[in-house]
Parts: sequence; C-alpha cells; structure tokens
Amino acid sequence: MSAAALRAIREALREREMAGLRRSLEPAPNGVDFCSNDYLGLARDRRLRRRIAALAADGDVPQGATGSRLISGNHAGIAKLEARLAEFYSSGAVLVFSSGFAANLGLLASLGGVVSTLVCDRLLHASAIDGGRLSGVKRVIFAHNDMRDLGARLGALETGASTAIVVETVYSMDGDFAPLDEIAVLAKRHDAAVVVDEAHANGVLGPAGRGGVAAAGLQEQVLARVVTFGKALGLQGGAVLCSKDLRDYLVNFARSFVFSTGVSPLWAASVQAAYELLPQMNAEREQLRGNVSYFRERVAESPWPWLPSESWIQCLRVPGARRATRVAGLLRSRGLAALPIRAPTIPAGEERIRVCLHAHNTKAEIDLLFAAVDEAMPDIIGVPPLPTNGNHS
Repeated sequence: MSAAALRAIREALREREMAGLRRSLEPAPNGVDFCSNDYLGLARDRRLRRRIAALAADGDVPQGATGSRLISGNHAGIAKLEARLAEFYSSGAVLVFSSGFAANLGLLASLGGVVSTLVCDRLLHASAIDGGRLSGVKRVIFAHNDMRDLGARLGALETGASTAIVVETVYSMDGDFAPLDEIAVLAKRHDAAVVVDEAHANGVLGPAGRGGVAAAGLQEQVLARVVTFGKALGLQGGAVLCSKDLRDYLVNFARSFVFSTGVSPLWAASVQAAYELLPQMNAEREQLRGNVSYFRERVAESPWPWLPSESWIQCLRVPGARRATRVAGLLRSRGLAALPIRAPTIPAGEERIRVCLHAHNTKAEIDLLFAAVDEAMPDIIGVPPLPTNGNHS
C-alpha cells in the first residue's frame, strides 16, 4: 500500500474517532434483546433449528451453489423456493438474492433502464439509496411520509416522464408506517409505478405475515416488493416479488444477481422451512402486537422524547453521538441490549436509542428498560424531563 493511501485511511478513521462515530466489530450483545430484527423469535426457534439440522444431514442437498445462477448455480431447490414464495405472496414471480441489500440494489439500479425518474421517500434504506444512485436516472426526494409533498413532486415532473415511487412499509430508523393506500392513489393519478421495501414488515404484518402490501390488498398495484429473510424470518437473504416479465428483466440486468454466486441450495431449503412455520405463528404475531401496545402505554407515562411509532421499532431521541453511546452503555450495564443509532446512519443531531421489540420480550423486561432510561437520561442529557403528555414528537 502506498504511504499516501495509508495516511488517508488513518486520517479518515481518526476523524470518525474524534467525532465519536468510529465503528468496530464486537461480539453480538448479551442481555435482554432489544436490538435484533428477530421480531418473531425464529432465529432461536427450536423447530426451525431441528429442520435445518435435518436438511444439513441430507446428503442430497448441496451445500454451495458452485457458481452464479446463470452458470452452475441454478439448483432445483432454489427454483422450488421461488415457486413457493410466489404462491405465498400471490406474486407473478419471485427472484431470490443473497441479501436484502443485494435485492434492493439490483432492482433499483436496473430500473434505470425502465423509468426516467425515481421518486423516493427521504428515509429509505441505504441499499435503496445506493440502488437509486446506480440507476443513473433522475432521483426526486420527497419529505418523509408527506403525501402533499409527494403529490406536488409527481405533479412537477415533465409530461410523459416514466416514474417509480419508492417507499418502505415500516421505516427502520423511525418505526412508522408508510400510508400505502394514499401512495397507491397518487401513483394511479400520476401513472407512476410503486416499489415497496417490506424488510421490516415481512413476517409480521398482513395475513400469515405476508406484509403491508398484502394487508392493504395492493398486490396488483405495485411494480415490485422487496422482502428479506434476515429479520422476522430469522435467517438471511432477500427476494424481489414481481411479474414474470420483470423477473426476466432482472435476470438479465440486475448486476447484484447476474455477477454474484448463487444462493446455497441448503440455504434455500432452510428459508423454505421457515416459511412452513410462518403461517403457524399467529400467536407470536399477537404477542408482538401486545408488546407494542404495552410499550406505547409506558411511553405515554414517560417524560422522555420517544418518537411516535405504532410498530415494533421504537426510538428514544438522544441528540449527540457521545450521549447516545453513553445511554446505550448504561442500558447494557443493566443487562439490556438496545443500541445507539448515530451518523452517518442518520443525520447528526438526530441520534437515538433504537428499541426493537419481539414476541419473546416480557412486560417485566419492558419495565426494566424504562427504569434504566429514567436512571440514565437526567445525568447524561442534562435537561429537565419533558412534560408527560403521551406525545413527545
């Protein structure tokens, strides 16, 4: 490595360190889980573990793809998974990717050959932002969940512009829901396609966990849905749910699919095993909804600035990267794994503690979290509590 390059690397790391933003890889946090995306507990589910162990012991299931899907990696088990997912989601076709990031990246980057404009919510996932940038087409950003702004942005586009609106069902940094019904109305009015990232809704929302689009009955009105298997499904990977024509297009133009080693057939069988369990998990989904309701009851009694959210993602505002890190550290010392979210993931000044709720969390654990927050905030934030009014937005 050249001396100049090494100096640049070290300087970039030093700047992150000085700002209190340097990241490092640490062991997965111990304690009460308020940080993972394992919303239904499938990652720890013994039924799924036994099924995967049996699959691994089956000598007929290949361990690796051995090449890209277009060369040697298009195994029968992968096609079987895609057919099962198409049926489950009432989708014309499905294409699986090695990760949700790769699915978003490949879909949105390749849409540059289909549309002239991507109209994107300001709080999209990083993968969607990167995919939009790689598309090479005009990107228009509208204010988060602001339908008046979205309508105005669509109305200001040139006549005849081909457009896709890109949104998420549940936003990962605020925990709020996209108004999919209103978005569908605006899309129809302006002849725009709709792409929905269902990462944090898949497995939880809708009938049998089919997501927010299915819950709203909008399957026929969206161009594509992106689902991930690394959150409520407890595994890893992702897929694009779309028409057969769009699937064929992605097979030809989605670079994160074309030039990537195919997914493991053993992995595909494991994902299918998770989907066999998913329809049976209504009790877990109900328990998760109960935990969200109880959490919001506690928020209404709390003097601290919690963001308004009715989902399983709850956030406490703690402006300042070092402050947020200190609050998270005190929670960790109390056996609670809730992590700070800092720049550049979110803008500086919007730092927060993100609390992810799960079906396996208990009311006692939630009470312990609120007690620890009450202990940490006065000393670290150094401001008097806000009035208790149940609305700290």
